[in-house]
Amino acid sequence: MFLKPYRLKSSAALKGSESKKLRARLELAFPHVPGDNLLPAKANVTQLKILTHGGQPSMVYCVDKQPMFFELDGGQLVPTLYTLWATPDILPYFTTHEGVLPKLSNGADLMLPGVVPLGVGHQMYGHFKKDQLIAVNLTNNSSAVGVGQLARSSDDLYMCGGHGVAVKMLHMFGDKLWAHEPSMLQQIPLVKMKPLTGDDFPALGSPDHQRKVIKAPQPEQASSPEPISQAAESAELESSTAALTLDETSETSAVPEAPSPDEATPEALLKKAFLAALKHNGKKLPLPLLTSNFFRLYVVPEAAEPIDLKKTRYKKLSNFLAEMVDQGFIVVREETKGVDKIISVDLEHPELVNFITDVKTGDSSGATTEKLLFHSELKEMYIVSDVTAAFFTKLNYKRGEGIPVGQVKKIVREYVSKHNLIDPQTKLVRPDAVLQELCGDREGTLSELTSIITSKMEHSYQMCSGKDTSGKPQIQMSLATRSGNKKVTLVSNIEAYGIIMTELIKLCKQGAAASTSIVKLPHQKHEQLQVQGNQIRFIYTLLTETYKVPPKCILGLELAKDGKKKRK
Repeated sequence: MFLKPYRLKSSAALKGSESKKLRARLELAFPHVPGDNLLPAKANVTQLKILTHGGQPSMVYCVDKQPMFFELDGGQLVPTLYTLWATPDILPYFTTHEGVLPKLSNGADLMLPGVVPLGVGHQMYGHFKKDQLIAVNLTNNSSAVGVGQLARSSDDLYMCGGHGVAVKMLHMFGDKLWAHEPSMLQQIPLVKMKPLTGDDFPALGSPDHQRKVIKAPQPEQASSPEPISQAAESAELESSTAALTLDETSETSAVPEAPSPDEATPEALLKKAFLAALKHNGKKLPLPLLTSNFFRLYVVPEAAEPIDLKKTRYKKLSNFLAEMVDQGFIVVREETKGVDKIISVDLEHPELVNFITDVKTGDSSGATTEKLLFHSELKEMYIVSDVTAAFFTKLNYKRGEGIPVGQVKKIVREYVSKHNLIDPQTKLVRPDAVLQELCGDREGTLSELTSIITSKMEHSYQMCSGKDTSGKPQIQMSLATRSGNKKVTLVSNIEAYGIIMTELIKLCKQGAAASTSIVKLPHQKHEQLQVQGNQIRFIYTLLTETYKVPPKCILGLELAKDGKKKRK
């Protein structure tokens, strides 16, 4: 649901009464969890209206900028991973193997062969209904890695014979909702699973086996003298009536979003982009400013759709700006014939003051532009455990620190080479005192030692963005000459930094006002960016300031042309 970027339509802070209504809905949806754990009384709650990549509208509720719940089409509230990590018992769990996590992060649903049975017989998938919310964790970590809805009831899952979809995933670790606020990102907490004992596998037909029924935590039913079936029916009746009352109140209180018939016209879109440009950049405009630069640098980026002036009734930019001058938004002065400049802006204009725009970068959801710039990558990690801490601390690794899978063997090789532990005759590693505590006295190959060390470490996953520059090739900028002695800027190795090329091309076209394209080089995996003209300095500034690429990772700045040409 949130695997691809979503579009933010609006953001608004909830009032005290609205927060109480939301808290009441949460208490009805999750009655076994105290209300303070679901939504603190004095928390800053923000309601985000979003549109997913598939065109599905949804509501996201953030507490102190962190997404905690989102809403489905039918009004069902779903906890995010941050809520599941803070309140683990809010949902029942299905457990899967750790090798399934990369497939789930790529958008796959949880299939029945990947589910670890909860019991035996008809109880192997619990007692759940279809479309019930289920959290998913791993065999080596009880913390949730995703949340979804059951594709079938527990009985139907049992009758499927181990084939088909078990859980339709809605929200996963590493998706765009998890990365909504980059400054508050969290990795999966490492909580070891409780080891299984003989009590978890009672004999078939025994009283313990008949009583071993895995259900969602419902403490109020356990203390009730009613039978389970009657309690379940009463709970369903109460929840249905409460949902009806909430729907009625929401229908009466909510204002329907009925767009006016002329809202989607080209003229309306143009004026909305114009007002948004003044609202967001009015105090930052370098006045006097050329009208063409104002339209290209400030109005066009604010437009929700591409603007074509020829499809409007204005036909030209000067006609549109003349109408804005008549309405009192701006003052335009003609410097020379055909050259107009904006010399002042009225930021106190009533229409501009009352104009409401989408949340921009720097607000509670300011990560929407940043999170679209980089690809996210799920990395397989090994965590330094207490047993291996004595070895890794000698190599400046702390206890609990994550090490990528490919780096462990390099670390062991570096340690062995530094201490001359390789026998020149047998080519085997002779363990020293530190390695003997981990691997014993027996000599072995480097791969054997590495496998023994990794077997004593915790296996985990970590979501990393393209900002990690370790072990990556440098970005190479160069100039080439095309027909007519025209200069072209070529940039290589950009994709190695996780940068999304389509977004980079869009920024180059807007900022440099130059033709930009992608060139595929023969016998090479990576693509090359081609920008018309000498744009070395612009590309360097874009990569270092917008994408935060370290300057030491960029080559070719010396080819940038000097500022102004010297007059003879």
